[in-house]
Amino acid sequence: MPELPDVEVFRRYFNRTALNKKMVDVDVPNEEILENMSSRSFQMRMKGETFQATHRHGKYLFIELDREETLMMHFGMTGSLKYYKKEDEKPEHSRVIFNLSNGYKLSFVCPRKLAKIALIEDEADFIEKHELGPDPYSDDFKWKDFKEIMSGKRGSIKTTLMDQKVLAGIGNVYSDEILYHSKIYPFTKVDELSEKELKSVFEKMRWVFDKAIEAKVEEENFPENFLLLKRKDGEKCALCGGKIKKEKYSGRSSYFCESHQSK
Repeated sequence: MPELPDVEVFRRYFNRTALNKKMVDVDVPNEEILENMSSRSFQMRMKGETFQATHRHGKYLFIELDREETLMMHFGMTGSLKYYKKEDEKPEHSRVIFNLSNGYKLSFVCPRKLAKIALIEDEADFIEKHELGPDPYSDDFKWKDFKEIMSGKRGSIKTTLMDQKVLAGIGNVYSDEILYHSKIYPFTKVDELSEKELKSVFEKMRWVFDKAIEAKVEEENFPENFLLLKRKDGEKCALCGGKIKKEKYSGRSSYFCESHQSK
């Protein structure tokens, strides 16, 4: 599932390709991903609009329009964006296609149809309504904020990092990555971590996001010491030479080094 770094990469891709472009019209090959509106309503409301600015909060992408509405994109399990010109370049599983005034198209691609697109009135109200925690990659999010949020939490550090009501944007893959580089066993209770350990989690979280975004979340571009390249039970750890272990917790598979992330 696309997590915070993936959506930030999508946001920057959107800015490079479609920002400030006007829509001639919109094709909706499959309206299942439209939330609370028909394809006809969506087409009528979007026609002639210009993409003015983008914001990301956790796993959500928000695009400001001319009108007093904001386009919201959530990428579900398999969502992505593709900018192209020729019809024969149209990607398979295109669910919504924005036809732009410069002759290009921006396609919202989603093989499993679990993504969501909506028109909303206010981004802040949407975030509050969906009970999303702060975005940990925001410039406004500091160590003191992270420390305060973690104070009093009793669940495991991995589960807490993944709780969208606590922090917006971190999922299974990047929670593992952050804790791997923090050298912390993923199922350690938050209230058992020292302040030094918590600060390491905060610092590595920012570092992991930076590196993933620099790599454009493409596997071949990731640093060689990333767990993401070693997510296999019994694989050799790139940090200490130990073994990567797979363990199920609360129905999810987690990967960690049994040597430098020991209990």
